[in-house]
Amino acid sequence: MKNLSFQKSSYITQIKVLLLTFLITIIPFSLILTFVKFKAKVPTDYLTRDPSAIMNVPFYLGLFSNIGILFWCSSASICLFSYILLKKDIRAKEYSSFFLFSGLLTSLLLFDDFFLIHESVFPDYLHINEKIVYAGYIVLVLMFFLKFKTILKKTEFLILLSAFMFFGLSIVCDNIFPNIPVAIEDTFKLVGITTWFTYFARICLQRVSRLLSLSLLEKQSLSR
Repeated sequence: MKNLSFQKSSYITQIKVLLLTFLITIIPFSLILTFVKFKAKVPTDYLTRDPSAIMNVPFYLGLFSNIGILFWCSSASICLFSYILLKKDIRAKEYSSFFLFSGLLTSLLLFDDFFLIHESVFPDYLHINEKIVYAGYIVLVLMFFLKFKTILKKTEFLILLSAFMFFGLSIVCDNIFPNIPVAIEDTFKLVGITTWFTYFARICLQRVSRLLSLSLLEKQSLSR
């Protein structure tokens, strides 16, 4: 009887989660499509179809750019997931805050790169100079280093510094040496993204593994 009651409760929970997921997906999607269709006069296909299919170009269009987006997304997911795991453990409070800030910062960089925010949205649509966006990112990065300098010293920070170095080289190529082939600029950016991913993937794995090990030791000591 208890087993049947548990299964029923589980099914109800799953249905609620399914319904919530459906609503969270369909409501914003419908609102955006409605606005674009009737207000912006943009074909809805522009938002629902793959760009290569719309432009009738080869599937590998923007291949390395898309790979970079995947690494951005992976980095953000890893950081935010680690934050959720660690925030419940008081011993990992400083690292949970570190992962939360890192995850949000990475998400911001992800959306910027994916939607061309500093390259197109701000200068072309909002008429905000690209340099102002760069200044904002510099402030965020300085906040990141000042707030978490103690933690950063304990980690493989040379990997993170290398990521910033590659991002810097990409920005220099874009703004100071415009005659350099775009492929070189984009290569620097991609290496920066993969290095960024490597740093956070390693530190998240280390901290979560440590948490699991401590939890296992505590359970073993309590069982004795």
